[in-house]
Amino acid sequence: MAEQPLISVIIPVYNCDRYLGEAIESVLSQTYQPLEILIIDDGSTDKSAEIAKSFIPSVKYYYQPNSGSCSSPLNYGIKLSQG
Repeated sequence: MAEQPLISVIIPVYNCDRYLGEAIESVLSQTYQPLEILIIDDGSTDKSAEIAKSFIPSVKYYYQPNSGSCSSPLNYGIKLSQG
């Protein structure tokens, strides 16, 4: 059987601590493997970083200063992704 390709899941985050844990759990519960989960924090000021870091090493967490746009954290995640 052929090896499955790595799939990268990029989750851009900005002050979404209320939903972040559930979102990460949802991705982690997927049956497809291998998965690479990248959390790109766009300068959150709530508990998003703390929540994301609690899932390491199952996820990769990256922080960047707030960009003010939706595309910046996604583009950064694409640049870092391996899948």
